[in-house]
Amino acid sequence: MTIPSSSRAFDQGAAAYEATVARTLLPVAKRVVALAALQPGERVLDVGTGTGIAAAAALGDGRRVVGIDGAPAMIERAHRNVRGASFAVMDFAELNFRDGTFDAVTASHSLLFATNRVAVLTEWRRVTRRGGRLSLSTPGPAERSPTAVYQDIYEGRGIATGDHHPTASRLIDDATAAGWLEPAVVEDPWLSIRLADETLFRAWRSIGSRAEATREWSPDEHEAMTREMLAVTPRDRDGTFVIPFGAIYLTARNGA
Repeated sequence: MTIPSSSRAFDQGAAAYEATVARTLLPVAKRVVALAALQPGERVLDVGTGTGIAAAAALGDGRRVVGIDGAPAMIERAHRNVRGASFAVMDFAELNFRDGTFDAVTASHSLLFATNRVAVLTEWRRVTRRGGRLSLSTPGPAERSPTAVYQDIYEGRGIATGDHHPTASRLIDDATAAGWLEPAVVEDPWLSIRLADETLFRAWRSIGSRAEATREWSPDEHEAMTREMLAVTPRDRDGTFVIPFGAIYLTARNGA
């Protein structure tokens, strides 16, 4: 299987992800699972499972949980961290499951990396049974995202920001276009990535959705951008870096 470009960055930076973003996403993943209203014995697919935090939250009451991710190194960590769930390397835009396999699909901040959100949401609906549910999160709103802090730096270095973070209304439109029913959103704009020191900041900086845009850069170019970002990143009184990283939660039902 060819690893999608968005997954390659996370495959190479899996250790850094586990030390930084995964910790921030833990409460998000738990809320995504809670909003899925899982029932005993259900079959659950966790899309973009990363290190398996949402898959772990979905376990219990006889549920059968499968986590998929495009990054093999993430799946290795999920296997190591989570007992009782199954994990596989898979492209979330082309799921290797039969129609109607799952009762619920969860996805914590993974839809952000879809090149065509409607097509991906349609594929996730395909593997969900009639009456099954979708529960996901994306970063946002845009003014509470890393781009809000670093946009001038990104643009100054030729990194496109564009329509990177979907709005709540756009998520509803995308879910509707994909055939999901009764889409609803809840926003939590106050989530932040908290990094205790520069070492963790640099670890966080080494991963992310724009890695393809900077893949050919020299070490000096990367270091220059990192220093620019360090200079403008908000910090707490104790020196902790605080990067806005809000969440928008979407739930919907499959009526097909």
